[in-house]
Amino acid sequence: MRTLEEVVKEVARILEELDIDYVIVGGIAVAAWGNIRTTRDVDVIMALERGKVEKLVRAFKRRGFSVNRSDILNSLKEKSHFTIFDERSEYHIDAKGVYGERESRSLKTRKKIQIDGTVVYIASAEDTLANKLFFGSEQDLRDAEGIYIRQLGKLNMKYLERICREMGIKKELAQLKKRVTGHPSCKKKS
Repeated sequence: MRTLEEVVKEVARILEELDIDYVIVGGIAVAAWGNIRTTRDVDVIMALERGKVEKLVRAFKRRGFSVNRSDILNSLKEKSHFTIFDERSEYHIDAKGVYGERESRSLKTRKKIQIDGTVVYIASAEDTLANKLFFGSEQDLRDAEGIYIRQLGKLNMKYLERICREMGIKKELAQLKKRVTGHPSCKKKS
């Protein structure tokens, strides 16, 4: 049975081998920025060209994943996501293409980390936080708060404020700052 960490490393290796630019977002990126929480999926944005779909399907299947070629092609056409199931664990991969400015920005500002010697690209703390505020579910807001608290003093605030303004969530960022002001970690770093 593969661990979530092993699934993340396999995704990174496959996409690297196929020379497909990618960025891991969602719960994995949240955890990488210090806000540990459970997740059963690996969310990934990839700059996937139609011409590489067949190679992608073969590469994942060789490594014990289940993926449907037509699902990928339909998702690229419809600008939605597709799912890759790990046959060796309960985890799965939710993947999508680069469909707009948010995905493009996350890909451009991605950060390189290493997991047991495997290079993995994750969304920056600022982009992860901003996207969590943008989607705004209860879990997303908790994730954003956790990142803000744990990365305070390390965040590029000018960049964060600019992208929040561009995304139309400037008010949400201000509310987040106000909510976490009383947190003991924020008082120490202020």
